[in-house]
Amino acid sequence: MQAPIPVTLLSGFLGAGKTTLLKRIVENSGNFRVAVVVNDVAALNIDSSLVRNTRALGSSEQVLELQNGCVCCTLRADLVKAIADLASKRAFDAIVVESSGVAEPSQVAETFGIDVSSAHRDSADAKEKKELAAAVRSLRGASALQEVARLDTCVTVVDAGAFNGDLASAADLVERFGTRDAGGEAGEEDGERNVSTLLVHQIEFADLIVLNKCDLASRSDVLAIKNALATLNPGAEIVCAIRSDVPLNKLLATNRFDLNKAANAAGWLQTLRGGGKVVETREYGICNFVYTSRTPFHPTRLRMFLDDFAAVLDLAAAAAADDDDDDDDDDAMDAGMTMSTDDDGDDPREAETREKAKAEAAEKLAISRQKYGHVFRSKGFVWIAGRDEVCGEWGHAGAVLQLDCGGPWMGMLPQDMWPEEGSEERDMLLRDFANPVVMDRRQELVFIGRHMNKTAITAALERCLVTRAEASSARPAGASIGGRIDEWKLGLTSLSAEVRSTDRVHGLQTFFNHPSVSTFTRVPFQLTDARVLYGIAGGGRGRVPGVAHVGGAFPRGRRR
Repeated sequence: MQAPIPVTLLSGFLGAGKTTLLKRIVENSGNFRVAVVVNDVAALNIDSSLVRNTRALGSSEQVLELQNGCVCCTLRADLVKAIADLASKRAFDAIVVESSGVAEPSQVAETFGIDVSSAHRDSADAKEKKELAAAVRSLRGASALQEVARLDTCVTVVDAGAFNGDLASAADLVERFGTRDAGGEAGEEDGERNVSTLLVHQIEFADLIVLNKCDLASRSDVLAIKNALATLNPGAEIVCAIRSDVPLNKLLATNRFDLNKAANAAGWLQTLRGGGKVVETREYGICNFVYTSRTPFHPTRLRMFLDDFAAVLDLAAAAAADDDDDDDDDDAMDAGMTMSTDDDGDDPREAETREKAKAEAAEKLAISRQKYGHVFRSKGFVWIAGRDEVCGEWGHAGAVLQLDCGGPWMGMLPQDMWPEEGSEERDMLLRDFANPVVMDRRQELVFIGRHMNKTAITAALERCLVTRAEASSARPAGASIGGRIDEWKLGLTSLSAEVRSTDRVHGLQTFFNHPSVSTFTRVPFQLTDARVLYGIAGGGRGRVPGVAHVGGAFPRGRRR
């Protein structure tokens, strides 16, 4: 049986230099036979034309376009078909796939491991079933793409001149890249995704980062960005380039990609696991640190800190659909973010509102940086008073901070859902248990940035912690708390009720509208950061049931 053909995946924002890099690969491939799969965004055929015009190709089938779409989804039947067809020709030494600028590479990587035959069999949609049937035929007996083509190298191209601006951007992907109907790259659904969050995700999943257009930034800025990239993704190789000039041996058939390594490459995750170093590069001010505490946050004070710390807050929970409050539209404006509506979008007042929100977000970001420094990534887990069953997942990139419910703390789960006994992951989990009362509840947040004010950030978070006096006054008169250590930190439900009643000003709807822990134990889990931390994926003893983990650290559709 022929060995799977190596595939290089190119990711990066529109304008970063992906297509130029693709042209250089074709130009310099020599006797190394390279096939290319590119986007045909809005049927404009621009990228494929640029590549075809590079030189006379030996085969008219060396460049394939995906019609009217983009390489950005978890399962693209046409992507599977294109790669499988190229692999079956046995005429190429490697395949290069140029993903959309709005693509999350982890989702594209998932395509290689999906059982297409099963997906075809289970699909109830006629159109999808037809597309999957074509992909199944192209696989020629294989059940998954990885049997005929293996993901070999994940490259993310970063624009040195635009990096700081994109990281600080409060814009969504539609604003930044335009819609596909208008010749851009974003779909309507991308109005809910942020530029800074996507940029960080593309960086964290790469095994090779091309810092391109270094001639458009000063030497000191380039070195500072390179240090920042190394802190965000310590395991990736970083190559500085001008006009996407990168040696071919770093791009093709490198055998560099490793799924487990990619899933755990993020600097924040390595730091929480103890494998990443707390660093400080004095020359460029790049540093990171970890904040920890075993006392819950007061929800109102935490909400106030978040509003002070982040330019844009996204506190919407997936469980918001269960909220019976019909007045949610009144909360449309929250720290610079607007809710989407069913309006036609032609009202000039809407554009004015967006511009005002962007200006307010930029002003908030500037004030936050004066107070806390330039924090371009923070990530981890939070414990909020009154919601002792579930952990909060904190995800912050650049201008945008998202806070979601991450499911039960591990201590709330049956032990047969924990990692295997005796495993390194099990030992790591047990180390996170403070005592039988607190168990693994904690504040554990990694901060990565440049010239950060660690003292100010730490002091602000310390002020958010519930005090013992507040805990006593929050309990009903005459209520006892027992004599066990730290028991006073539990059961502060009146603080939750206080937040519910004042939610329009200070609230954290994410946690107080969320299902109880008993609901979580009855349904399949989404893949949450906590489960990634302990190496829990899907299937088998000690694994969360119902979760297929390939690459990404977050539930599909919400990346933080």
